[in-house]
Amino acid sequence: MFKFWKNKKGGESSSPAAEETREAVPDQIIELTGREVQRSVAPVLGMTVLDLAERNEVDWNSFCKRGTCARCRCMVVEGIEYLSEPNLAEERRLDPEEIEEGYRLGCQSKIEAVGPVKIKHAPYF
Repeated sequence: MFKFWKNKKGGESSSPAAEETREAVPDQIIELTGREVQRSVAPVLGMTVLDLAERNEVDWNSFCKRGTCARCRCMVVEGIEYLSEPNLAEERRLDPEEIEEGYRLGCQSKIEAVGPVKIKHAPYF
């Protein structure tokens, strides 16, 4: 099975090198709410929620970026269907009930499609 990435021209490529051509999608926004900073930002297909927050200077805490510390834990308030499915790292770190309620790890959740998304940083501590 091949994984496809969107390239600059909107086409698809099965090459990971195409991932480097990711661009923001300006006609849609993602609302990111950190501890003190809230921003509406353009989504970037294939980018993680954490990387998008850091890129746009939203105060989103993290340490490991591997899915083990859960400092980047967040609640997807709206638009979970536009994110990647929970991966193995999330399934190991989060309880099934948390995933069902909309909690994700920002370092593992990727923007996969364009649409209205609202995500709030929600660490355990």
